Amino acid sequence: MPLNIDLLQILLHALNFAILAGGLTFLLFRPVNKFLNERKAYFEQQNKENAEKKSEAEAMYAEYQEKLKKASEESENIKAEAEREMASVAKSYLDEAKEKASGIISAAEKEAETRKEHILDSAQAEISELVLTATQKLLSDTVSPERNSELYDEFIRLAENSVADKRAKK
Repeated sequence: MPLNIDLLQILLHALNFAILAGGLTFLLFRPVNKFLNERKAYFEQQNKENAEKKSEAEAMYAEYQEKLKKASEESENIKAEAEREMASVAKSYLDEAKEKASGIISAAEKEAETRKEHILDSAQAEISELVLTATQKLLSDTVSPERNSELYDEFIRLAENSVADKRAKK
């Protein structure tokens, strides 16, 4: 053999390489490949679950937004109804207060009119008494200028006292 190449050695080395490659394939490549495939399947499963959870979350978010919108509309309706009811109650209170005020005013006007009439009646009665008293004194006494002056003075004094008494009573 030229160059010192032994064909049997080459075949043995090729056989050793084939055994080594087969053993490594059986011992390492298949388990590593299996592990990689399982890991790939795991991540695909995780991506699929995440996509499902994301779609569920988006659906829940849309549902939440819809419920929030409905709740907002309902609260606006309740608020508007409460405002209408409050305005109605306030109007009824105002109407009732106006009625009471007009009743109080009319009662006060009637009472003032009654007092006015009473005062006028009593003033007329007193004036009538004073005139009657003055007339009796004039007729009963002898008429003289001094006596007339005294009677007039007494009449004026009684009238002033009567008016002062009325003012004091008010």
